[in-house]
Amino acid sequence: MTPNFPTFTDLNSVTLQMITTCNLSCDYCFQDACNVSASPEEEAQKIVDPLESAEIVIKLLELSNTKLGMVFSGGEPLLVPIDWYETFFHVIDRYLEGSGKTLEYSIQTNISILKPAIIDLFKKHNVHFSIHYDGDLDDQKLLSKKRRDNIVTLSEKGFPISVLVVGTVESLRALPSTIDFFNKNGVRFYRLNFVSSQGRGHQVSQIPPKLRAETEFEAAFLASQCDFSTRENVVMNKFLFYYNNVVCNNNYSALPRPQMCRAGVYSAYVSADGLVYPCSFFTNITGPIAKAKDLPLCMEGGAKAIELCEAPNSYYYEKCRKCSALPICGEYCALTPVTDTNCMESFCNSQVMLRDLMDKNSEIAQLIAKRFIAHKQAYPADIPRSCGTRTKEG
Repeated sequence: MTPNFPTFTDLNSVTLQMITTCNLSCDYCFQDACNVSASPEEEAQKIVDPLESAEIVIKLLELSNTKLGMVFSGGEPLLVPIDWYETFFHVIDRYLEGSGKTLEYSIQTNISILKPAIIDLFKKHNVHFSIHYDGDLDDQKLLSKKRRDNIVTLSEKGFPISVLVVGTVESLRALPSTIDFFNKNGVRFYRLNFVSSQGRGHQVSQIPPKLRAETEFEAAFLASQCDFSTRENVVMNKFLFYYNNVVCNNNYSALPRPQMCRAGVYSAYVSADGLVYPCSFFTNITGPIAKAKDLPLCMEGGAKAIELCEAPNSYYYEKCRKCSALPICGEYCALTPVTDTNCMESFCNSQVMLRDLMDKNSEIAQLIAKRFIAHKQAYPADIPRSCGTRTKEG
């Protein structure tokens, strides 16, 4: 908790859930935590009001002393009609003209829908696309070809794109061809989004740890081969940690620690029912910080919710400090449920196996890390922008 809470003076990212329905509604989706559901054609889709949404964003703009980015999210936000966006942008544009403030836009989408009018409108407002994608598959149910074609279209139109690659077994096995597709179409940054245990699929324990470890090592190797023009930065940072903490034996914290993501302070999530949460992953654990319409006032439980995001977790503290992967891992999300031990065993075992792969292929691991260090020194501004936030590399 910080002295600035609950006024959001340090807020730099807000995610707005506009709709709870999705045209794909994949069975592994973590957004089940946010009441995302399938979208039966015969049912009307409930969409938040654009004027009320604009008012909420303006309140947050007025409260924040930092540069603010906002994310359109869902469900699938491209199910929302274009006139919603036109109304929203009109209200925000009028506010920005008189306030001297700026706002960066992103959208989290499965990109199965892409209408020409949206392309023109989003181009005008420089919207960043953060795409949830299953990779270079050929699955009619997942609309694979249409999503692939739409990524190509966005690239040709010059849109900034980052991609969250779903971490299912099928997607991991297709990752080399997926990375090749990204590289050919100018996708600079992607993330391996391993399925949250919070999701409706509960599939984390079904991902073989060996497959995940091998995929991460291969992802780093392929990034080095394409001069880091396409890369997964979380994985790349693990190779930096390996080089610094293991090879060079630099001093580092030998104690596991909760991630200091500052959820609820630097970021906020506004659900479709008008409640504000620290983040969208664990809404049922933290509970809401506030009612959006009441901002800047805060519910009594808001401070406690933020503290939960940073509180040490005894499960990880005991397990991580004895783990050989600690030098390349070292942090955990304090909110991640530990009741699903199969999930955590799968995740943790994959990192142990990745550390083992690094040790067995130490020369290659060091070469990858050294090349990445050289790249970072030559291009210090080459960092990812993901989902509207300004991220820093380790």
